[in-house]
Amino acid sequence: MDSTQQPRTAWSPRPDVAVIGAGPVGCVAALALAQRGRRVLLLEGNPRSARRLAGEWIHPAGVEVLERLGLHDLVREWYVVRGFAVFPQDGSAPIVLQYSGGKTGLTREHFDLVDTLRHAAAAHSNIALVPAAQATAIDGQRLHFKTADHAEHTVTAELIVGADGRSSLARKYLGLADRRTDISSMAGILLEDVDLVCEGYGQVLLGGPGPILASPIGPRRVRLFLDLPPGKTEKDTAFLWHAFERVVHRSWREPFRRALDNRQVVWAANQWRPRLHYGRPGLALVGDAVGHYHPLTAVGLTLGFLDAACLAESRSFAEYRRQRTAHCGVPQLLADSLYKAFTNDDPGSLAVRGAIFRAWRECPAECRRTMRLLSGEEIDIGHFQRAFVRVLTLALQGLLQDAMAPRRWAHVARTFSGFTRWLHWLASDHSQGLPVPS
Repeated sequence: MDSTQQPRTAWSPRPDVAVIGAGPVGCVAALALAQRGRRVLLLEGNPRSARRLAGEWIHPAGVEVLERLGLHDLVREWYVVRGFAVFPQDGSAPIVLQYSGGKTGLTREHFDLVDTLRHAAAAHSNIALVPAAQATAIDGQRLHFKTADHAEHTVTAELIVGADGRSSLARKYLGLADRRTDISSMAGILLEDVDLVCEGYGQVLLGGPGPILASPIGPRRVRLFLDLPPGKTEKDTAFLWHAFERVVHRSWREPFRRALDNRQVVWAANQWRPRLHYGRPGLALVGDAVGHYHPLTAVGLTLGFLDAACLAESRSFAEYRRQRTAHCGVPQLLADSLYKAFTNDDPGSLAVRGAIFRAWRECPAECRRTMRLLSGEEIDIGHFQRAFVRVLTLALQGLLQDAMAPRRWAHVARTFSGFTRWLHWLASDHSQGLPVPS
């Protein structure tokens, strides 16, 4: 949307709801609330922010939110995905993880995704979208902001929604500690005119300094998200080539090299913040303003859409907070544990990684369970714990077999030491947002 255009609808100084942030989650929140008859003021703080490396994947639960908002026709040109294919570092056959029940997700280039949702919000009769409006302060239920002409405004709303991302103004005025922890750096590279190795599936490729998530965002267009763990964050294209050249599929190597030679790399920081705080009555947080994880499982947009839908449907802030707290623990645990299992190189984590692959290859039910946990369909933390115990049991069986071999006792001891850290984490109080073992 052109940042210089005027708001389509004159806005009231006393809307029912004021939403800070017109990114994907802010637009969905505005649409969900407007659908229920609320008069919504939607502030688009930075029109250029959509042109960045950010979420492009929506799991089935997020797709269902868009469909309930009547957006099916608007998103029908987005790319349909059926799940993920994981490529182990040893070059063995990929492991396909498919959404259960024939469900599908959607992907789209971030800018196009945001543009579509902003136009949908601007077209709604109950939403006044104010372009280039920067929120500056919150005082009770009064929201202060500046518009593109530098004029200062104040509105009073019974509900203010902070959909303003990781550096949230709403969090600041709630007095919440930032609590963000840097995990890694991410290099984003768009490959043109390439085919997916497993058509219709996002691809996780292991074997580099960190995993690669390959996300299809259109016909013969694939976005590579290259993860660089702490200590390996050289923003140098030659480094990226040498680090990941052998990991990317051979048919992608020439487009990969071409993109690097042309310096077509976008960088972003991956951060972790537990989803512990949802705001207060009258000032609710949604999306990354609540918390965020490593993007390996691509769950961020979906959680934000579900936040927005739940907020609109809840009869009180307490109900909203209770429901989202109950629903978000499992996706966090799965995102954290898979990232650590895929990146840590200590013997215990390598054994856990091998056991995860074995469970997925040998038991289709485990594949389905993983996708239900990942996509938010399964929210029972006990199911996650039992699934992880099964993985650790498989890893322990392999360790006992190693123990029978001569001169393997030192390796077995190191591996067992790694197991104890994983077991300690599994038994910890997950509600406090504890990260998995480093």
